[in-house]
Amino acid sequence: MQSDDFKNRLRAKAKARQNPALKQKAKLSDSEYRNLVEELQIHQIELEIQNEELRNAQKIMEETRDRYFSLFENAPVGYVILDHTGMVKQFNTPFADLFQIQVVKRTGMAFADLLSLEDAAVFRSRFAALFKNPAGKMMEATVRTADVNQLHVQVTAAAHMGKQDRGGTDDPELLLMVTDITDLKRAKQSLEKSLHESRNREREISGFLKGARAVLEQGNFETTARKVFDICSELIGATSGYVALLSEDGSENEVLFLESGGLPCDVDPELPMPIRGLRQVAYEEHRAVYDNDFMDSQWQQYMPEGHVRLENVLFAPLVIDDKAVGLIGMANKNGDFSDNDAGIAQGFAELAAIALQNSRHFDKRTMAEKANQKLIEALQKSLANVKQLSGLLPICAHCKKIRDDQGYWEQLESYLDRHSEIKFSHGICQDCLKKHYPELCGDDQTDEGEAMV
Repeated sequence: MQSDDFKNRLRAKAKARQNPALKQKAKLSDSEYRNLVEELQIHQIELEIQNEELRNAQKIMEETRDRYFSLFENAPVGYVILDHTGMVKQFNTPFADLFQIQVVKRTGMAFADLLSLEDAAVFRSRFAALFKNPAGKMMEATVRTADVNQLHVQVTAAAHMGKQDRGGTDDPELLLMVTDITDLKRAKQSLEKSLHESRNREREISGFLKGARAVLEQGNFETTARKVFDICSELIGATSGYVALLSEDGSENEVLFLESGGLPCDVDPELPMPIRGLRQVAYEEHRAVYDNDFMDSQWQQYMPEGHVRLENVLFAPLVIDDKAVGLIGMANKNGDFSDNDAGIAQGFAELAAIALQNSRHFDKRTMAEKANQKLIEALQKSLANVKQLSGLLPICAHCKKIRDDQGYWEQLESYLDRHSEIKFSHGICQDCLKKHYPELCGDDQTDEGEAMV
C-alpha cells in the first residue's frame, strides 16, 4: 500500500506539470474546455483500467513468485544458485540441511568449500566449463561435514538467469541440483563387496577342487604336497614357504621342499629344523597360526643365519588321528595374513594330511601285495610239484589192476607211479609168505602183521 508522503509528492509533481496548461485556460472556449475535461476523464478511466491490470499482473507475479519459492524451498532435493565466481547466492532448506549450513550464513561462501579437498579441487578445475555449458553435466562428490560418516552427493548443473543489472543486461547464474546418494553409494559398495567376496569364495572353491583332484590322483606324496602348496600359496598370495614332515622321534621337521620366492637363502639345507617358536604353537594347538610382524616378534630369535627375510608367516599343521605329523609353512604375503587365510591354509593342510595318509596306506598295501605275491608264487611252485588223484578209478575185483583213460589195464603200482609222486618198495606180507613160500616158514616165524622186505 502506498504511503501518504508518496501520494503527496506525486500530486505535487502533477500540479507542477499542470500549471502551464491552466494559464492558457482563458484562451479556451467553453466547448474546448468541455472537450478537454471529457478527454481527461476518459484518460483517467484508461489509467485506472491500466492500473487495475497492472495490479492484477503484479498479483499474478507475486503468486508465481510465491509458488516458485515454495517449490524451490520445499523441493525434495537441495538447490543452490552460484554466481560466475562460484560463490553461493541462494539455496533452499534441503540444501542447508544436507550441508549443515545455518540460515544466517547465506552469502559469502564458495560452493567448493563445502566439498572434500579432493572433490573441491576437481570442481574448481571444471567450474568454468560447467558455468559456460551446464546442460547435462553432473558429478559425484563427498561433502565435508563434522559427522564421522561420509556424505555422498550427486551434483547436476543447469543454466539459470539472474536479475538484470542497471544496464539491462542479464546476470547469468548456475543452478545446481544436489541429491543425497549416500544410501545408494553404500548399497553399491556393499554390493561390490559382496560380489568381490563371492568371487573370492569361487576362487577358493575352485582351488580346493584342484587340491582334492591332486590328492585323488594318488601320486607320490612329495609331488602331491607340492601341488597342494602351490594352489594354496596362489590363493593366499604367499610367495615363500615349504612343506615338512615330523621326524620319527618328533624332535624336528624334515623338509620335503622349500620355496624361497626368488629371495636369497644361504641356510645349510642339512641344518635341522627343530620344533620351536610359532611352529611349535601350530603343532601343539593343531590349528593354523600367523604373525604379520614376524621380524619384530619374539619368534624371530629362532631364525638361523642366512635365512630368507620373513615379513609375515603362517603355519598350518597336518593332523592325522589327532596327531600333528607335518606342517605347511607360508611367508611374505604382499599384505597381512588374515583369519580367512588361516582357514584356507588349514583346509589345504587337511588335504595334504589325507594325501600323506593315503600315501602311507598305499605303501603298506604295496608291501602287502608284494608279500602276498611272493607267497602265491611259493605256493604255486609247491603245488606244481604235487600230483593229485581224484575221481572214480576202475579196478579189477580179482587181480586189482587199474583201467586207464585209454581202456588198458595195468598194475596198480604202475598206475600210481605215473599219476602221483608215490614211489613203491616191494615186500611180502606174512599171509603171502605162508601161501607162496611155505618152506621159508619155520618155528621162528615172524610176528603177526610184520612184513618181510
